[in-house]
Amino acid sequence: MATNRETSKDLREYLNVLEAAGELQRIKKEVDWKLEAGAISRLACERRAPAPMFENIKGYPGQRMAAVLLGPAKPLHSRLALGLGLEDKAMPPLEIIDYVCRRFRNPRPPVNVSPREAPCKEVIIPGKEVNLLNFPIPWIKSIDGGRYIGTWDIIITRDPDTGWTNWAIYRCMVEDERHFTILLLPARQHGGRMFAKYEAMNKPMPVALVIGAHPICHLAAMTPFDNGVAEVDMAGGLLGAGVPLVKCETIDLEVPANAEMVIEAEVMPGERVDEGPFGEYTGHSAHRGKAPHAIVKCITHRREPIHTMANMGKPYDDYAVAQGVLFGAVIKNRLESQDLPIKAAYFHSPGTVPIISLKPRAGLIKRIVAALMSGQRLLPVGVVFVDEDVDVTNLTDVWWALSTRMHPRSYEITDGMSANTLIPWLTPEERVRLEAPFFVINATLPYWWSREYREDHTTIADFEHGWTGDIQQAVLKNWSAYGYRDE
Repeated sequence: MATNRETSKDLREYLNVLEAAGELQRIKKEVDWKLEAGAISRLACERRAPAPMFENIKGYPGQRMAAVLLGPAKPLHSRLALGLGLEDKAMPPLEIIDYVCRRFRNPRPPVNVSPREAPCKEVIIPGKEVNLLNFPIPWIKSIDGGRYIGTWDIIITRDPDTGWTNWAIYRCMVEDERHFTILLLPARQHGGRMFAKYEAMNKPMPVALVIGAHPICHLAAMTPFDNGVAEVDMAGGLLGAGVPLVKCETIDLEVPANAEMVIEAEVMPGERVDEGPFGEYTGHSAHRGKAPHAIVKCITHRREPIHTMANMGKPYDDYAVAQGVLFGAVIKNRLESQDLPIKAAYFHSPGTVPIISLKPRAGLIKRIVAALMSGQRLLPVGVVFVDEDVDVTNLTDVWWALSTRMHPRSYEITDGMSANTLIPWLTPEERVRLEAPFFVINATLPYWWSREYREDHTTIADFEHGWTGDIQQAVLKNWSAYGYRDE
């Protein structure tokens, strides 16, 4: 059972938690915002080293930037567990998923606070005085098209028809002192579909770009909830209390009151400018083209704000670590609410293929595929099904199941799905049509085989299944006597 410490109230308290757990590295040496900070944080991801906190940024005296705050660690999900307020940073990922499932089933509405109670209002910069380049916005990779202010961010928008407020994480590239682009994909993103409505009315779309909110707010923003679900309520569920919100200065939106910085802007209808490419979560560069751009109307921030940066790339990164857990929890809750029981779901490569373990029965897999197709970004590329005895979070276990249990005829392809244009294997024609296929791999053993046949041909040959309990216990008891270290 998951146990909680008192959840941190904002990014700054979370940084203290990371440091106490050995998951934060303060870097005093001067570091260049152009490429060097990005290279350091990418290497930290690949080595699963502590998250870097840059305290001496070239050209920006007194400003700080924290990177890959929920990135890969040892164990992989350590910083995610700490961000969720869990006591044990080594909690197994399946237990973290179950914890998130329970929290998502109990959303909490936000709490409105006054501007004087909101740290994000400590400094207010009106539109005429705005200069985005006064802040250490990083140029992360040499392969990127520019400086990205929005990587570990929250983009807040409101549907002009229903009034539903959406939180999401979209990449944002700086154009100049007062303008930035937002990659909005109408076929796949709530924010993109909302912007299409504003464009049809020839109206600018109000948008708040939030930097450095509580990590749980960012987690809720990246999760693929259904249309109409308020991410702020789900963040409250994860926190166990309502998220404090405060009204913006120039647009009709509310933002997390404890955020480090809020950029209030309007996305202009009918206008597109160059954007990208950008090294994305797929581990490849993606989208070099035109994207909507926004005009900044106001910036509010805490005194001495801490800027935040993600570093997307060949997994793992801060998105990949959290996404596997969050998406897995959403899938499990969604399916079980429709009487489609599974044991677990998990993504190893973010935004691509869920691995789902279950006890097969007649028609179950096809019903699950149909249920996931109706969800938001739950079947972007394909899906793999394995038996309950496979640990979906263990790639070795999953590959073993694929290699030994998948009949060659258990591979299906369905055409005509909405295409994710960030996926590298799309053909030029599929990018234009915005349609692509997806696959279903069934690596479960046929449920209709007899028990005798399964025992003769499919009994697992490992320590847990290949020996009787008395032999197992004797070996475990004497493990150190054999000269091995207890694990």
